[in-house]
Amino acid sequence: MIHTFSLLSISPPITTPRLLAAPFRHFPPTFSVPQPLLNRSLNYRPALSPLRCTASDSAKPQEMAAGDAQDPRIQKIASAIRVIPDFPKPGILFQDITTLLLDTKAFRDTIDLFVERYKDKGISVVAGIEARGFIFGPPIALAIGAKFVPMRKPNKLPGEVISEEYSLEYGTDIMEMHVGAVEAGERALVIDDLIATGGTLCAAIRLLERVGVHVFECACVIELPELKGRDRLGDKPLFVLVNAAGV
Repeated sequence: MIHTFSLLSISPPITTPRLLAAPFRHFPPTFSVPQPLLNRSLNYRPALSPLRCTASDSAKPQEMAAGDAQDPRIQKIASAIRVIPDFPKPGILFQDITTLLLDTKAFRDTIDLFVERYKDKGISVVAGIEARGFIFGPPIALAIGAKFVPMRKPNKLPGEVISEEYSLEYGTDIMEMHVGAVEAGERALVIDDLIATGGTLCAAIRLLERVGVHVFECACVIELPELKGRDRLGDKPLFVLVNAAGV
């Protein structure tokens, strides 16, 4: 059974109807999910129907994994995420976290919500997926007393690596981790900014489990639930702050 937790679904602060959907990468302007699906590294999507504000635990509205559905921090985080139209090409709406990083209160709240969830859970590894997982992972790791392990694209790490190949729409890609960065029996949190189809999260899970690490949970700031990335995670729990549902 898949355990998926989400704190809030939120519409970005955009007034024109065309812009009321969160983005993902590389889908054509006329929306249809290709087979096979794009991997998670895509961070934008074409316009869908408007978003609505609901909290969800999987498909259940008005429930939050971390307790208080009225937590004002969640609304602040969601409103700080900007949607950019026609980037990187016409018909694409890009979900931009750089505006969240500019808002020091919203950025701190984002880190705090993750830290509150994962402190005292025996997690010794925070594995961050390139590239935006490198933004959120290190402060979480420091706060909970864990080490940060970067999960990188090919030929980016200088030492000996262990690699995991995973599927893209038109081929494959590779994720790498330094040999010796983790030890068998450690408990890991896998962190990224966004989950779309779940491809890179799955690759990170497989890479860690191959060396005997127990993946405690995956965590993302944003989820695009219509792409069903959670379904690819098997029985691994997924915790999400902002659920950018196209409804």
